[in-house]
Amino acid sequence: MVRTRLEERIIILAPIGQDAPAMARVLISQGVDAIVCATALDTCRELAVGGAVLLVTEESLELPHISQLLHHLKAQPPWSELPMIVLTRGGESRLARLLDLVAEAAGSITLLERPIGEATLMRSIEVGLRSRRRQYQVRDLLEQETLSQQQLRESEQQYRTLFESIDQGFCTIEVLFDEQQEPVDYRFLLVNPAFAVQTGLRDVVGRHMRDIVPQHEEHWFRIYGNIATTGEPLRFEKEAKALDRHYEIYAWRIGLPSEQKVAVLFNDITQRKASQFRLEQFAEELERKVSERTYELVASQQQLRALATELNLAEQRERTRLAAELHDHLAQMLVLVRLRLGQAKVGPLSHSIQMIKQAEDVVDESLTYTRNLVAELSPPVLHEFGLFVALRWLGEQMRRYHLEVSVRIDTPEELKLPENQAVLVFQSVRELLLNAVKHAGSKKAWIAAASEDGVLSIVVEDRGVGFDPITLSSQKLAAMSSKFGLFSIRQRMEALGGRLELRSKLGEGTKATLVLPIAQLSEQATGISLSYIAPSAHVARAPSTGHCKSVPYRVLVADDHAMVRQGLCLMLDACPDIEVIAEAANGQEALELARRLKPSVVVIDINMPLMNGIEATAQIRTALPDTIVIGMSVNASVDNQEAMRTAGASVLLPKEAAGDQLYGAIQSAMKGLSEHTGPLIRSQETPL
Repeated sequence: MVRTRLEERIIILAPIGQDAPAMARVLISQGVDAIVCATALDTCRELAVGGAVLLVTEESLELPHISQLLHHLKAQPPWSELPMIVLTRGGESRLARLLDLVAEAAGSITLLERPIGEATLMRSIEVGLRSRRRQYQVRDLLEQETLSQQQLRESEQQYRTLFESIDQGFCTIEVLFDEQQEPVDYRFLLVNPAFAVQTGLRDVVGRHMRDIVPQHEEHWFRIYGNIATTGEPLRFEKEAKALDRHYEIYAWRIGLPSEQKVAVLFNDITQRKASQFRLEQFAEELERKVSERTYELVASQQQLRALATELNLAEQRERTRLAAELHDHLAQMLVLVRLRLGQAKVGPLSHSIQMIKQAEDVVDESLTYTRNLVAELSPPVLHEFGLFVALRWLGEQMRRYHLEVSVRIDTPEELKLPENQAVLVFQSVRELLLNAVKHAGSKKAWIAAASEDGVLSIVVEDRGVGFDPITLSSQKLAAMSSKFGLFSIRQRMEALGGRLELRSKLGEGTKATLVLPIAQLSEQATGISLSYIAPSAHVARAPSTGHCKSVPYRVLVADDHAMVRQGLCLMLDACPDIEVIAEAANGQEALELARRLKPSVVVIDINMPLMNGIEATAQIRTALPDTIVIGMSVNASVDNQEAMRTAGASVLLPKEAAGDQLYGAIQSAMKGLSEHTGPLIRSQETPL
């Protein structure tokens, strides 16, 4: 196996001939890592990385920059004497002077006369490796000795720093015994600066404790005497009444037993003892608070269990509602489409065309119904344009419940909430508005969003019947469905690190405030930065001439649904002047293909994974200003039209209109490109 340690590499310097590769193959086959260098500078660089033996041919000593290699060898550390093997042609070398210089630089040199056998080469290499390993051992020993000395100095410095800087008192004492070997006193040998702070005693080194504090209790002498005699360390707390202090102490014997020395590390805990007494006074109050919190926790758990039951029931009700919606409306419309298509198969052509037209009308109605249903379940505007645009959309949607909502947004345009926060806040606002309809009987409500000092506040207010919060909290869970909504909202906001503030009074309406702390969200904003803004204009539909162009329009189709891509490609391939050159399944792929293939036209869906169509459009138009972008979406709302127009798209078409309008849109955009400096932007309402 080839060695992977850089310190054991064999570096070969041989600029001509086949010797170097052959020797490298031999070394590698024997498990030795070898690298071939063609110049002296390359050899210097490899030696700087790591090497064990330098193998050079006689010819390489005439290379340019060989003096730099020799200088590099002379500059080795004192412990290093790089083994060097020189391959010569035999006889008296004409390069004897250079060989002398090399020997002086390398320190250890072996001359091998060519041709050499594999065994001779390997023996020389092994000798060099053993020599190099011994050098590394010497280096390690030197480094270890240096490190040990450094560590000793650092340890001494650390001890001195610790001794002088710790806020705990420290001293060493010599315990004094009487003739009966009873401890009667002790003498201070060493104290740290904190000693005076912890004891109030100064200038004690060399003095006896009985001289300094004659009233010092006897138990102190007995404790330190026992430690000095037995050698057993002791950690304890004790009061020193004569000093009016209480201490936490750790004491242990130092030096030889006959020296009777003890080290004492101590801390004044007088304040802590006083605090313990106060804590005992607070214990009863704390126990009462714990009982109250426990009661609240049990009540909260009951609410959560009841809420979980209600959520399960709500889920089943929603499943039943969706099943009924799909069966009673969407499924029936699809059946009607099937019937109309079946009728189109029989009868005269005029009858078939009429049936197909009726089927298209039903499909359009089905798409409209599907969009409304999808928007009700998960509004696309929330995911595509963020919370504040979604709140305006929500205000308009509440008209379905006969609730007029005024929305005021006073937040910076760059403020974007992360999607998980935006979804929870949106759901909370929607729940509050539904409560205003169902339980407050209100016909008008207000939404106001503002941010200040890193806090986002969203106020939802109505002029309904209101309620008494105390009465609400005391009523049975099962009887108050609105309470579940408020409880759920409070839980959501707390999960986000915010809170729900609720103010209500009977007959005076309700004001709910969602308070959410926000960070500097500019870095994590989910909004899209569009760097290209195209000019806008309106054009009439360009009639199809039916004549082939000498150069067809090269079209890239991007949609995350394979069936939709297939349908679009089949439709465009049938057009005489269009060539579909590629398909993309996401926005990132569309951008990469566009940069590589440079299509004339990109047909792109808005809602796609990895990168949505709006962002992809902006980047495509920036990279390829002459490329036309045609957008498509099942939700061709005004917001989506404006976003695509800003990104640089020529037009945003509803997906259901692609079959009728896409070809004409491509022709019109390409015609406009030849007449203007930029692409033509038009709204959905412009006829094609």
